[in-house]
Amino acid sequence: MTIAIVLIAASALVGIATGYVFRIWALVLISPLLAVFSAIILRVSEFGMMAGVTVIAISLVACQLAYFATTYLRHAREVSPHDEIDGQPGKISEHKIRRQHE
Repeated sequence: MTIAIVLIAASALVGIATGYVFRIWALVLISPLLAVFSAIILRVSEFGMMAGVTVIAISLVACQLAYFATTYLRHAREVSPHDEIDGQPGKISEHKIRRQHE
């Protein structure tokens, strides 16, 4: 059981590291490598097939969620809810602009 928790935590750390350094296409390469590595470790630790598949699936989900959380937190400052949507900036984003039409 400790092996499973360590693999899930390690895959989350891999997801965080990937989110800081690479783009999403890196997950295409990292996910199969992570699955094979986890399968080898779980097979050596004599996990059953269903338990191994479950741990591998959870570790892949943890890796991808950590990647998406990291990239969201990195780019959250650049995306504003007051961005221009319909061609007109919102009233909140116009604090330092004097109104010319009022």
